[in-house]
Amino acid sequence: MSQDEEKLQEFEKVLERYSLFIKGSIQQFHPQKNGIDPEDIYQEVKIKIWKLLEDEKKIKNYSSYIKKIINSAVIDQIRISRREEEIIQQQKHISEQKSLYTKGTSSNEELKEMIGTAVDSLMESRRKAVRLFLLNMSITEIASFFNWSYHKTRNLVYRGLSDIKKQLKDRDIEYENKP
Repeated sequence: MSQDEEKLQEFEKVLERYSLFIKGSIQQFHPQKNGIDPEDIYQEVKIKIWKLLEDEKKIKNYSSYIKKIINSAVIDQIRISRREEEIIQQQKHISEQKSLYTKGTSSNEELKEMIGTAVDSLMESRRKAVRLFLLNMSITEIASFFNWSYHKTRNLVYRGLSDIKKQLKDRDIEYENKP
C-alpha cells in the first residue's frame, strides 16, 4: 500500500469516527444565524484535517485537535461573512449616494429589484460569489477573498449568473450585452 493510500485511509477513518462530533460542534455556533452554510464550514474542517495528515503530524488527542480546527474554521467563515457584508453595505451606501445625483426611472428600479430578488434566491455559495461579482470584483479577487480556487469561483459566478438570466427570462426580461 502506498503512502498516499495510507493517508487516505487514515483520513477516512478520522472522518468516519468524528463526523458527527464535527457536525454537532459546528451547529453549536449556529452558523445559519450569520448567513453561513454549515456545509462550507464542514468542508473547511475536512481540508484542514487532510492538510494535518499530509504534514504527518502525530496527534495524540484527535477530538481536542479537531475542536480547535472547528473553532478556527468557524471564526474564519464568520470573518469572511462579515467582510462580505461590510463590502455590500459600502456598495449599497455608494449606490444610494449615486442615485441622489442621477435620475432613475421606475422601470430601472423594478429591474434592480427583480435582479436583487433573483440573486437572493441563489444557493448560498453562488449568491456570495455573484454579489461580489456584481459589485465589480474580479473572479480572482473573489477567489482570494473567500480562499476558494479560481475554478470553483468562476463556476459559482457563471452558474449563478446563468440562474439569474433564466429567472429573468422566465419573467420575459432578456438582455444580452451585444456589441
